[in-house]
Parts: sequence; structure tokens; C-alpha cells
Amino acid sequence: MTTISRARLPLACLLAAAAVSWQADGRTGPEQVRKTPPDFASRAAEYMDARVQVGEFSGVVLVARGGRPVFRQANGMANREFSIPNTPTTKLRAGSAGKQFTAAAVLLLEQRGKLKVSDKVSAYLPDWPAAWQDVTIHHLLSHTAGLPRLTTQALLDVSALSRAEPTPFRAVRDLLKPGEELQPLDFKPGEGWAYSNVGYIVLAMIIEKASGRGYCDFTSQEMFGPPGMMSTACEDPDVIVKERASGYTRDNETLTNASYVDLSVLNGAGSFYSTVDDLLAWNNALNSDRFLESDAREKLFTPVKNEYAYGWWVQTKSNHKVEWHGGNVSGFVSQITRYPDDQLFIAILSNTWSNPNRSQVRAMATELAAIVLGETCDLPRRHHEIKSEPATYDAFVGEYQGKDTFAIAREGDRLMVQFPPGQSVFEILPESATEFFWKGREYYLTFLKDEQGRVKEVVVRNEGETGHWMKSR
Repeated sequence: MTTISRARLPLACLLAAAAVSWQADGRTGPEQVRKTPPDFASRAAEYMDARVQVGEFSGVVLVARGGRPVFRQANGMANREFSIPNTPTTKLRAGSAGKQFTAAAVLLLEQRGKLKVSDKVSAYLPDWPAAWQDVTIHHLLSHTAGLPRLTTQALLDVSALSRAEPTPFRAVRDLLKPGEELQPLDFKPGEGWAYSNVGYIVLAMIIEKASGRGYCDFTSQEMFGPPGMMSTACEDPDVIVKERASGYTRDNETLTNASYVDLSVLNGAGSFYSTVDDLLAWNNALNSDRFLESDAREKLFTPVKNEYAYGWWVQTKSNHKVEWHGGNVSGFVSQITRYPDDQLFIAILSNTWSNPNRSQVRAMATELAAIVLGETCDLPRRHHEIKSEPATYDAFVGEYQGKDTFAIAREGDRLMVQFPPGQSVFEILPESATEFFWKGREYYLTFLKDEQGRVKEVVVRNEGETGHWMKSR
């Protein structure tokens, strides 16, 4: 584990960068790739020290360049009742970040000639509702199927999955309440986008039909075995797993044991636990032809709609291509992030669930990448509300335009963010005359004024990513 340096970082941790070639797993990357700063490990440790102090982060973090770790650290307790600390080899739930495993399993079966992503779901599942006949495997992978939202007995609320209920989802009929098979799709397949856990549960059923093996057996033997991912598997509530972390839930200052959830019923939607080392091995497998061939990898990472590919979000942040997926399940938060053009990989697994920690983990992935890539990032700090006269809020009210449009509106003595304009979403609180924050999220606003003292622009830092919006009216 990296030793934490106590030397303070400057507020803007701008790092120098140099060019270097990269080679891993027998494949050579771009000729000009910036080199990891030699003091990155100490700077990352200092950053994580601030995260622990400010956000009480508990979990494990790994940063790798060119397929090799450059930072690996654990914080907090794996089990608080027995005072067992997290270690770099602690196993934690990955939640929905595991959807990438399901997507890759489908592409592996297509590579072997067992199915095609263009196939209709009904070709593999005879009890698939007639009203949904146009849905293909591609639609399920990309969340473009238009499945009705209330298509599981748990109503997509993972927290409702207790040991006493429900029936395991082994067939399509297990997902439905009587009459739900008659519901029309929410939209024509391929024309809309709606995130669906049900779709990935169904994909696991298709994998079982196409492979002739259980979903967990197939993924363990065919996908996790070859790269040596011996600490990754589907969760089985009856199996004792060494070095598995307990999950906790934080509500303000109160920490409790997370509610029991039997993740085995979710199968392809998010039933895996893993370690950061195994996730790096998985990343390296995806960077070679040893697992998926190039055309299959291209499908995995090609956005279909709403910047979502197959089990991965694919976006551009600060002029860098980013492939990522997060996970949230009772007691755990995860984030797996790839910067393919920079040969950068970041895995974060946390065993404390709360909305602030979910936001914090996303910010950590962005800000650790900034430290590696030589971009500015602010160290985490506590944000405190100050007393302010509501009348002063009027200066900030209006519409702002940037990559999208939102509005700031005053509602009595509260200042609200409206997205889209006219629809209030959350309140922002003042911490100075021009700085505001969203309590419980990594979302901070700094308003800039012109020479006449009028607000002209707002700089928003949202989970580590900075954007600029100009006041339009």
C-alpha cells in the first residue's frame, strides 16, 4: 500500500507531463502518450487523505497506466463490528458496473457463433410477451428496447429484494405480474432510451439458453478464468467468501448496516463482487485480442444512444475519451473508468452507500484522472453555508447557456436550479458572495461578474468535471 505523503498539495494540482510510448499485453498504443508524473503516487495519496478526511471514504482505489498499477490504496473498515480494515485485496460488490460483464458475455457468444445481437429475444425465450416481439438483443444491451418500467415484482427497487422474497428470476414469467405481458412497449425499439435492469436480467437468461450453461458458471469459467480473475464471481448468499467487505449506509452522521439484499436474483444486472486487481486484469483483457476480437470490442464501446454503448457509457470529458460505468447497491458504490487513448484505468470500490458518497466516488474517478493527465483539480474541502439575504439572490436569477441550458430561480428565500428551465430540481446554498453548493452532492457553482457588477457567467464543477455557462437573460 502506498505510503501517504503529508506534504500539502497546492489548491490547483497542475502536473507537468511528458511524452512516452506505451506497450502492454503485446500491443503498442499511440506513440505520444503523456508519462505519469514521477510523484503521482504521493500526490494521489495526499488527495485520498483529503477524501477520507472530508468525505469519510471507505473502500479501495486503483489507478493504472499502460496496464500496470501506479497507485493502489485501501481506506476505512471492511467490517466495523470487528474492526477489520479494508485492504487492496478486499472483495466488494460492483453493482451495475457489472453490466459490462454481461455485455461482453453476449459478444463472446456472438464471436463463437452461438447468437447474433440482431436476433430477436423471442428466438431464445419462448415466453417473451407477444407485445414485445420487435425487441432484439441489441436493444437490451443498449437500453433502447422500450421495456415497460414495471416489469419485475421488485419494481426495479433493488432494496426490496430480501431473502424472504422474491421468486428467482429464471424465466421471463418470473419478471411479470399478471397482465403485464399485455402492456405495450414504452417506445418503439431503437427510437428511445431508458435504463433498464430488467433488460440485463433478460440478457443473462439469453446467455444461459445460447451457452447451455448457467450464467454464473459461464462468466466464471469463460470470462474470469482466463485472465486470472479468481476474486470475481456472482454473489451467492449461501457461500462464505473470504475477505468480503460488509456494506454500510450513511444517513447524515448516522452509519448503519446496509439492508440485506440477495443479489443472486439480479444475475446479469449487477450480481458480481470483485477486487480492484481483478478489475485491472479485466481491463487488460479488453485491451487485447485474447478475449474479444477487435470487431466485438468495437461493438462493446460504440455508443448507440444517449452516449451508452453495450454496458458502458462512452463520453468525452475535458477533450479525453472516457469509457465508464458506475454501480450502486445496498451498502456499496463502484466506479470503473477507462481513458483508452491515455492508457489510463481507474477502479473505485466503496462499501458505504449514500447519495453524497455516490457523488464523491464519481468525482474521485474524474479528479484522480486529472492529476495523472496534468489538468487542474481542486483538493476536496468542506463546504459550509453562510447567512445571506435572500434579496441578493436576484442577481443570479436567469437562464444560462453552455453545453445545455438551465436556469437559476428564486423561490421565496431559496435559490433553485431548474433543469430544464421552469422545472426546479434542487436548492443551492451560499458559501460566499458568489459561490454556492448543492448539499449532499459534488456540485459547486461560482458566479462571475462583469465590470458593472452584473453576473455574466457561472462556472459549475459537477462531480469533478468543470463547465462554463453564460448568462443569456
